[in-house]
Amino acid sequence: MAEERGGADAVERAQERVLLVLIVGSAAAFDDVLTGLLDIGVAGTVIESKGLMALLREEMPVFGGLASMLPDNTGTKIVLSATQRFLADRVFDMVESEFKADTRPLALTLPIERVAGLRG
Repeated sequence: MAEERGGADAVERAQERVLLVLIVGSAAAFDDVLTGLLDIGVAGTVIESKGLMALLREEMPVFGGLASMLPDNTGTKIVLSATQRFLADRVFDMVESEFKADTRPLALTLPIERVAGLRG
């Protein structure tokens, strides 16, 4: 009986929803990330963000000298997806196998305790 329950727990865990977050700092990698997500069947929302140094250069010129000493990163794209854990695991496999360390997006998941209005 415990063995049967162990199998049921594995199925429940695989179907569990998580918030998948991908932070893509490389514009060149973003197209590959989107293609990979579509191939896996993960939908999401993309948020465009501005890098801290770009913000400092634009909004606080007094820090312009400091910003010029750091790498020029204009921003990132953040992909958010409330998806099933097994699909997030496939995204992690794709990120780790398809991207070199210098272009690899930051990927993380957070547990979802409750959700309303989720489609699909």
